[in-house]
Amino acid sequence: MTSTVPPPQEGSVQHTPTRTVGLLADPGLPTKLAEQVADDLPDLLARHLPGRTWRVETAEGPVGLDAEGLMPMLRTGCERQRRHGWDVVVIVTDLPRRAGTEPLVSDFGSDDGVGLVSVPALGAIALRRRLRAAVVDLLEHGLAESSPEATPARRGLFAPPICRVASQHEGIDSHLALRGTRGRLRLLAGMVRSNRPWRLVPSLSTALAAAAAGAAFGIFYSNIWGLANAAGPWRLALIGVLAVAAMSTWLIADNKLWEHPRSRRLRREVHLYNAATTSTIVLGVVCCYALLLALAGSAAAVVIPPSSLAETLGHPVGPTAYLAVASMATSMGIVAGAVGSGLTAPEDVRAAAYSTREQQRRARLDQEDESAARSEEDASS
Repeated sequence: MTSTVPPPQEGSVQHTPTRTVGLLADPGLPTKLAEQVADDLPDLLARHLPGRTWRVETAEGPVGLDAEGLMPMLRTGCERQRRHGWDVVVIVTDLPRRAGTEPLVSDFGSDDGVGLVSVPALGAIALRRRLRAAVVDLLEHGLAESSPEATPARRGLFAPPICRVASQHEGIDSHLALRGTRGRLRLLAGMVRSNRPWRLVPSLSTALAAAAAGAAFGIFYSNIWGLANAAGPWRLALIGVLAVAAMSTWLIADNKLWEHPRSRRLRREVHLYNAATTSTIVLGVVCCYALLLALAGSAAAVVIPPSSLAETLGHPVGPTAYLAVASMATSMGIVAGAVGSGLTAPEDVRAAAYSTREQQRRARLDQEDESAARSEEDASS
């Protein structure tokens, strides 16, 4: 736990009350962001909510999930509030939240002094600034029992696609929600950012070894040189896209990453999770492709003499010819890597493709499926 208190001015006597804000963050990116904004919040809150001294403390989860893999906000916040002696608590989570069909940036219950900010709804960029704004917004609009005269629209804390909607949930005062296609795309980008697709690369070491072997074959086999030269840039680009799609589809299907809705009520949410999974896997495979392309290009430049390449192609060669050979070899290797990815443990792929909270949510759902299957077997026997 860390705490931040603005330094008192020299020669002044402070008689203002002190309010402690606790930031309870999920492990990983939310904890990192919470620790970063904790240094900025006391001075920022003093400007927005004068008349008191602000103290900000941070603590890391984990916090529990309910039967649907969601976070019980009020119960969790009140328990941590009593434990740490905070006046108010703001949960910072990497789980997306909804109020009906509206994706939520934040919501709060002023009676309990508990608020929540969903990091995925902040998008993929400027996360520190947006989290700061979200916490200040929560405190301004009732979490700190302050006057709501200065609205986010007037202060410019948030721009469209964010709007404030009244809550219909018991104990929750209001929600800050995303709206429209732009809002849904921002939420999807934030979910993919929380999953950190680049972590997929080291987890696919077996697949990359198979891909490297396939790419090496393309570099050493002179017929591939001529095929790459004849294909042209657009066809090579199409081949690369198809190779990435083939490996991404294989990874999702072979590791059972596609989620099926358990009820019609959860269908929209499941579609969102599947879109985030697909985007994460595709971007991870693109990272693998880029790495392999760099290696194949370097290897081609070292292994293939310009004279041999020019003789095979029938015209003088330059960097473009080597790039074409490397691109064709990489696409071949990625397709071979899809087969090699079958040797990678599903747990490793999930650990790389999902955020910490999403891994826990899916593990909870898997346990429920196993329990249901055992119950059916016992009933049939």
